[in-house]
Amino acid sequence: MRPLFTVVLIATFVVAASAIGIAQPEKPGDEFREEFKPSEIGDAIVVPGERIGPLRLGMTLAQLIRAMPSGYKRDVFEKENIILFEWRKEGVWVSIDGQSRAVRLISVFGAGAYKTDKGLALLNTESKMESVYGRDYKRYEYPEDRITLVRYVPLGLHFGIANYPSQRAIHGRIFTIGIFTPGKEPPLAKTPSK
Repeated sequence: MRPLFTVVLIATFVVAASAIGIAQPEKPGDEFREEFKPSEIGDAIVVPGERIGPLRLGMTLAQLIRAMPSGYKRDVFEKENIILFEWRKEGVWVSIDGQSRAVRLISVFGAGAYKTDKGLALLNTESKMESVYGRDYKRYEYPEDRITLVRYVPLGLHFGIANYPSQRAIHGRIFTIGIFTPGKEPPLAKTPSK
């Protein structure tokens, strides 16, 4: 079974690289945005440690599923003890603890209009993230998976940043925004590189 981060990369980078093509614009172009533009849920606002659109931390899995359109994909990662629900059309991932069935993390991905309550949006740069939220975060590097995970633990907020130098259109940009219970960092699915 593939590690969780590899599945995330397949869902984001493989298609992204082909959507961008050979010419590498300095920022994501319309062709990238159209390929990964989801049908956002609710108001598309990410409130750290609370909600993404109508999806709230503390909801049960059944409540989350009822709040979303039908048609999700479910993957089980036994080694990591994680169940991942994906609504690709809406650009939503929900990570559930495999044993307790509690929500670990709610995330959005792609090139949609999702943004935090402070205006930081998907595909914004890492430097913009730091200008909005500061540098007081935990940083985890996964060079083999071409991602950097940044977590603002006291806020219950995390960002997945593309570490893909050969794809300048997405390198250093936010490809996922997630929320978790403030102060309670979810376990990492994989040990970061040193």
